[in-house]
Amino acid sequence: MNPTAARRSADSVSATEIVESVHVVMKTVLHHAAPSLEAAGCSMGQFWTLHLVSSLDNPSVSSVSRHLAISAPSVSANLDLLEKAGLVVRQRSAKDRRAVIVALTPKGRKVETRLWGEIARIMAQASAEVPAEDLATAARVFRSILQQLESWPAPPEVAA
Repeated sequence: MNPTAARRSADSVSATEIVESVHVVMKTVLHHAAPSLEAAGCSMGQFWTLHLVSSLDNPSVSSVSRHLAISAPSVSANLDLLEKAGLVVRQRSAKDRRAVIVALTPKGRKVETRLWGEIARIMAQASAEVPAEDLATAARVFRSILQQLESWPAPPEVAA
């Protein structure tokens, strides 16, 4: 048995366990960040919409919908509230007049930055007693997984 296979069988951690752990940790962190979200006037759905708009390059409403895996009307409802709060703007695409492009406003960027800062603070506090080498290993593993995922071909577009 090669060293990698021996290490995997000894640890017996499955990809499913990793996914479940990440999910539970993020759900719990976001639960603790809820007061900050509320103070910013954002629901959890609005926060993820805001973050996705920030992460994508001039996304359309349908693109945001596809990435969040929720219906376009749900995304539009979140965007209506974010726009009313002055956090995003929508405009017709210059390339395709049928498409509506979404962007963060300066206020939206500040709110998103502040909310991610709060999430980072919660994670730092929660991981304060975790050995530094364990944190370094976790970060290295996630960078490696991300590198693998980024090398894959893009998934096919699914109609919203």
